[in-house]
Amino acid sequence: MFLRNQHQISLKGGCSKVYRGVLEDGKGIAVKMLKSSSKEAMTDFVHEINIISSLSHQNISLLLGVCVQNNDLISVYNLSTIGSLEETLHGKQKGKHVLSWKERFNIAIGLAEAIDYLHNRCSKPVIHRDVKTSNVILTDELQPQLSDFGLSMWRPTTSQYSIQTDVVGTFGYLAPEYFMYGKVSDKVDVYAFGVVLLELISGRNPISPQNPRGQESLIMWANPLIENDNLKGLLDPEVTDIFDESQFQRMVLAASHCLTRSATHRPNIKQILRLLRDENEVGKWIMEEQENEDCFDDEVYPDSSTELHLSVAMLEVEDDESASVSSMERSNNSLFSSSCSSRELQT
Repeated sequence: MFLRNQHQISLKGGCSKVYRGVLEDGKGIAVKMLKSSSKEAMTDFVHEINIISSLSHQNISLLLGVCVQNNDLISVYNLSTIGSLEETLHGKQKGKHVLSWKERFNIAIGLAEAIDYLHNRCSKPVIHRDVKTSNVILTDELQPQLSDFGLSMWRPTTSQYSIQTDVVGTFGYLAPEYFMYGKVSDKVDVYAFGVVLLELISGRNPISPQNPRGQESLIMWANPLIENDNLKGLLDPEVTDIFDESQFQRMVLAASHCLTRSATHRPNIKQILRLLRDENEVGKWIMEEQENEDCFDDEVYPDSSTELHLSVAMLEVEDDESASVSSMERSNNSLFSSSCSSRELQT
């Protein structure tokens, strides 16, 4: 690998830095550098490379190369001139591209296909554990590519879920069963994907401490609108083009199902992808899910309050809308959907 020039373009999470580089042939690349300050860092790096090097999908960032130099662990990826979905949706830069409805829907489909590939179609199933808009890179054609597999893990083969003593991830995207009890299954990616769908629909951040009390969480803001069938109230005011009404309703319905608080009743990504595509069997699936409207799962949240957990979480995130969590914080904070019903939504 030859870097003609490089400079830092972002720093997030505190563990690694990402630089923009240019190869001798003029190809732009993103160079992720991690300091190997411990044996654990090296182990994590090897684990991430093992996973991502086993993947091959048009909606997953392609690993171009790996290098270990001195104390630096380096991985190289294609460079996107547009940046991440988070920057495109929430960035304040002048002249930013405003995503049309068609572009948003196509991004939703592409990301769902990437997650479906990880869960069901790659040689060894993978749970990403950090699905969020900042980890979705947009190509020049505005196609999504899921990136950053630093928290990913192989899906358990002997049980439906595994228990992780260290809970890692990002406030606003964490599934309740994972945050509270460390339960990890492919359903945690489905939950996070539901938050991304709400972001695509509304243009709002998952956590915004500056919003009025009770609306800091995107999920808590959206739930009343969904429950009262005020779906148009969810739509990003920046979407001014004519949009497909059927696509809009399917996308809201998909988000609602993804955010089911009970992992047992939460659908898998293949079902969500079918719903987004409007495949025929989805109608029957929705009717079956309607029978589970009262789907509270006592194992997940006995005697819990959405507002209470959100208030405590806000003390931790303050102005950092993408604060990460650790096992030390797990017992004190939680963000989750207060709605568990699975019903068809209408305008």
